[in-house]
Amino acid sequence: MSFRLALPEMRTVPVTACLILFASLCADSQTEKLSVPPAPGQIADVVCASDATQTYTLFLPLRYSEAKRWPIIYLFDPGGRGRRPVELYKDVAEQYGFILAGSNNSRNFSNDPSKAVNAIWQDTHGRLALDEHRSYASGFSGGARVAGAMALSSPSEMAGVIAHGAGYPSSRSGSKDQLPYFVAVGDEDFNWPEVMNLRREREEQGLQYRVRMFRGRHQWAPAVVMEEALQYMNLKAMQAGHLDPDPGFIDRTFERIKAEAEDAEAKKDPIAQLNAYHALVSDFSGLRDVKESAAKLMALRSSSALKAALKTEREQMSEQLRLEQEIAPRIDAFTDNSVQDSTSLRLEIREQMGALGDQAKHSKNEVKRLICTRAFSGIFVRAMEDGQQALEGRHFEKAEAYFELMRQVSDDAWPALALADTHAAAGNRKLAIKDLQEAVRRGLKDRAVFESDPRLQGLKEDPEFQKLLAGLEESK
Repeated sequence: MSFRLALPEMRTVPVTACLILFASLCADSQTEKLSVPPAPGQIADVVCASDATQTYTLFLPLRYSEAKRWPIIYLFDPGGRGRRPVELYKDVAEQYGFILAGSNNSRNFSNDPSKAVNAIWQDTHGRLALDEHRSYASGFSGGARVAGAMALSSPSEMAGVIAHGAGYPSSRSGSKDQLPYFVAVGDEDFNWPEVMNLRREREEQGLQYRVRMFRGRHQWAPAVVMEEALQYMNLKAMQAGHLDPDPGFIDRTFERIKAEAEDAEAKKDPIAQLNAYHALVSDFSGLRDVKESAAKLMALRSSSALKAALKTEREQMSEQLRLEQEIAPRIDAFTDNSVQDSTSLRLEIREQMGALGDQAKHSKNEVKRLICTRAFSGIFVRAMEDGQQALEGRHFEKAEAYFELMRQVSDDAWPALALADTHAAAGNRKLAIKDLQEAVRRGLKDRAVFESDPRLQGLKEDPEFQKLLAGLEESK
């Protein structure tokens, strides 16, 4: 089998705690690569037999044996760090009996994600005892789009998608699919509107879905959310006849979601009611009696309360978009150097972003705080990605303009590291070291990030670089 994925550049780089962020942006060169799978219960990176340039991080449940067929989840991180989600979800995978395989090659800005997808698919199918009906694709941010493209390009080979912090691949372009789609998103994630629109579309078209919002920003979902995703996929496998029904599991899960529906009704939260009653009807049909839930879902869909709640949700999306469109074009004009008074424009941008950031941190209105948080992150990520694209094209002055501006409006360590990459690539070692020192002051303490960053390799013999690394060792 061969996957053919066509993915445009994606504005979905993570904005999480800087240590997690930079660990995902840099290749993990410190991990030993194995030519054979790890022992059950262990995590290790495996070299693909047909292509030694392709590796993936593999976890096998303790009870794994070739005597039976096992479900597998393919995981795609935007920074090509397959170990990250495998370590995050290994306990859940152990509990539910799933194999995890995280690509170390698929990453944002890669030219051909198909190569990594095909390599990991072919190698796992050659090595492991896999259930032909239960292969799943999962990813975070840009990796979620890779996962979606993988599944939707060959739906007969895949059993479902578990997306974190992003929706469909852009290449889907209005096509319909019948695959179960589980999407997790943080309430502060700048891609929140995209995920809500995905829910709306699948609801209107009668397609399978489950959307779970958690408290947090743009990130891999917490393990408890991934557990819900695996429960969802197991229910779908039971409905499809690919997994024997487990009455105890079905009853426990049904009662939990029923309690969520009742709690949402008590709190007068029509959208949470919609999510819960949709799950009761769609995910338990054929497994439990869902007549009562179906009647409640039908009444809810035609209620004025739900219509008003969906209208409010659309208004929140529109407000976020308005805020982003108010500032983002000014950033583009500044970095394009297309205005006469760039100094005044830079000050205006800093003032606008400062005000937006202040509302994101201190607004007493929770809805407004969330909107401002999403908008600030969305603008920041767009500018950083545009700077990254300029750097990839060796347009160093333009990249520096983006990164320096974002350094001034955010205390995140990302812009400082990006400036170090830019200055190192341009041959300015002194400025690159200075930028790295600032990145450390901003909280970046992971030595492996500096050592594995390909653009910093030319600094390895510099005494100041070695001194910086030694300081990181001493700070542990």
